[in-house]
Amino acid sequence: MGKLTKMILLVGSILLLYGTYNAYTLPAKIESYRIVFFHVPSAITAYIAFAVSFVSAILYLRTSDPNKDRLAYISAKYGFSMAIAAFLSGSIWAKVTWGAYFTWFEIREVIVLLLLFIYAIYFSLRNIVESDKARTSSIYLIIAFITVPFSYIAGFFSPLHPRPFEAEFSLEWLLNLWIMIFAFTLLYSAYVSLESGRDNQKTHKAKE
Repeated sequence: MGKLTKMILLVGSILLLYGTYNAYTLPAKIESYRIVFFHVPSAITAYIAFAVSFVSAILYLRTSDPNKDRLAYISAKYGFSMAIAAFLSGSIWAKVTWGAYFTWFEIREVIVLLLLFIYAIYFSLRNIVESDKARTSSIYLIIAFITVPFSYIAGFFSPLHPRPFEAEFSLEWLLNLWIMIFAFTLLYSAYVSLESGRDNQKTHKAKE
C-alpha cells in the first residue's frame, strides 16, 4: 500500500467516523432523516464509480489497455456495492415514512432496482464469457450506464421520493452531509488504488 493511499484511507476513515458521530448527535426535526447521511453519500459515490467505469470502458475500446478494463471492473464493483447500500438505506427510510420497504408505484425505487439487476448481469457476464471478455464487458458497461442518469432523473418524477435538493437542512446538517460525501469518495479512491495495486502484483507474478 503506497503512502498516498494510506493517507487517503486514514483521512477518509477519520471523516467517516466524525460524520457518523454527528449523524447520531446533531439535533433533528425528523429523526428518520438522519439516514440521509448514509443514503445520499452512498448514492453519489455509486454514481461516481459507475461514471468512472463507463469512461474506463470507453477508453479500453479505444486503446485495448487491460488496465482500463481492470479499472472499469473495480469501479463498477464498488459502485454496485454503494448502489445496494443506497437502495437498502432508502428502503429503511421508506418503511418508516411510507409504511413499506418497496412499492412498484415509486418510480425511483423501481429504476434503481433495475440498475442493480443490469449491473449484476455485468458481473455474471465477466464470469461466463471467455472469448474477448474485456471487449464484451466494456460494451455492456457502456450500455448499462444509461440506467445511472435515468435513475437520477427519475427522482424528479417520483410521487413519494423527495425530489433532489427539495429537503431543507440546517447549515450543520449540510456541512456534515458534505463531510460524509467527501469521506465516502476518499474511501472509494483508496479502494480503487488498493485493488489496482493487487491486480498489478498478480499480473507481475503471472509473468514471472
